Amino acid sequence: MTSELRALAPFERVAASIRDAVVSGRWAPGEQLPSNRVLAEQHDVSLPTLQRAIGVLRDEGWLLSRGSVGVFVADPLPESKPPETLSELRETVSALRVDLAALEQRVRKIEEAKD
Repeated sequence: MTSELRALAPFERVAASIRDAVVSGRWAPGEQLPSNRVLAEQHDVSLPTLQRAIGVLRDEGWLLSRGSVGVFVADPLPESKPPETLSELRETVSALRVDLAALEQRVRKIEEAKD
């Protein structure tokens, strides 16, 4: 395990592992993942830790949960992986700020046109 992975919380390590399995093609879009209990055993984590990792991946758009059926790889997959380093995160936040400012300006123009 790399030092970067060791620095992550257990649920983040599990999420990274599952994300990498999807990116590498181990699990294809639309494919059902093993049960939460099986995944928790495979990753040597508790069920709540695994469920938290699944929740993160669901929020990021990598997975879909279908009640009483299971968890599936999203189809289509998200366009990009989340930032993995602090530098990448800073770049992402900076780009988001620029996009937000542009959107705020567009909304202001639309609201002014209504008046």
